[in-house]
Amino acid sequence: MRKVLWTTLFVATLLTALPIYAQNPNYDLGPVWRVTYYSIKPGQGEAFWRDFRENLKPSYEALKKEGLLSDYKVWTNATTDGPHDWDVAVGTMVPNWAGIDQLDTRAATILAKHYGSREAMIEAGKKRNEIREVVASKLAHEVMPK
Repeated sequence: MRKVLWTTLFVATLLTALPIYAQNPNYDLGPVWRVTYYSIKPGQGEAFWRDFRENLKPSYEALKKEGLLSDYKVWTNATTDGPHDWDVAVGTMVPNWAGIDQLDTRAATILAKHYGSREAMIEAGKKRNEIREVVASKLAHEVMPK
C-alpha cells in the first residue's frame, strides 16, 4: 500500500511539473499568425485590390465577428529581391494553435454566406488564382520578450 501511495505522489509531482517545464524563461507565448505571401501577376493590381475590398476584407471581418480570427493585417513589399518575390502579404491572427483547427473547420460555413454558396466561393478562389500566386505561407508564434 505504501509503495502505491509513493508511486502516486511521484506521478502527481511529475504531472504538475510539466507545465512549469514548458514555460520559457526568455518570452511569453502570444497568438499564432498565418502569413501568406502573394505575387500579383502583371497588370492585375487593380483586380487584386478590388477582390480584397469586395471579398477578402468582408470575409475577414465576418470571421473576426464570429471570434475565429483575432485580427488580420496586410503588408506590401517595398523592396523586392527579384521578379518572383512577394508583392502583398496577408496575415491572419488566431489566439493559439487550437484556433487554427477551429478556423479550418468553421470558416467555410461563414464564408459561404458571404459568397452566397459554396460553389460561388470556390469559383471566386479560382478567379483569385488568375490574378495572383502564392509565394509562401508561413505559421509564426508571436512571443513577448521578458
